[in-house]
Amino acid sequence: MNFLAHLFLSGNDEEILTGNLLGDFMKGRKINSFSDSIIKGIEIHRKIDVFTDNHPLVIQTKQRLRPDFKHFSPVIADVYYDHFLASNWNDYSDLPLKEFANWCYAILRKHKDLFPPKFQQALIYMRFRNLLFSYAKIGGINFAFERLSKRTDHNSNFNNATKELMNNYELYYAEFKVFFPELQNYVKGII
Repeated sequence: MNFLAHLFLSGNDEEILTGNLLGDFMKGRKINSFSDSIIKGIEIHRKIDVFTDNHPLVIQTKQRLRPDFKHFSPVIADVYYDHFLASNWNDYSDLPLKEFANWCYAILRKHKDLFPPKFQQALIYMRFRNLLFSYAKIGGINFAFERLSKRTDHNSNFNNATKELMNNYELYYAEFKVFFPELQNYVKGII
């Protein structure tokens, strides 16, 4: 899952939320210097990733993407799934997406020193562009794919990811609608 889903699945604990996002940056790094709640958030992040990567519907989504997008198919699937969460936010949360996004930005700004310097800069941009909220619209994820395309030297084919989504929107959305509640139930058991 991408940023929005990880943040959403963190519950209301600020440190768990911070740790859950921090999980992307802790590969190979020692985590025992953090508070218990931040460590728990990092561990939740890792468990979400394992659950997601091994879920049959997510595997199916990535296999469908693989011929055109090769090893970037997991990244594209993550963005698609964040889009489906954002665009159907009211099905999952009583708090409006814009309020949730602002709450997350405030927490992440408060804990920004825990993140690598490069991501600290990305957080400023993320808030400025309101990226979490922008995922709800096709233009927002298209913008995300354009940025991803600029960050890779490989033939990522990110420029065709939005077109692929539009061509098979209902198919990808149907997979998400089954998968995401299962992920939510799984996370409830580990928080």
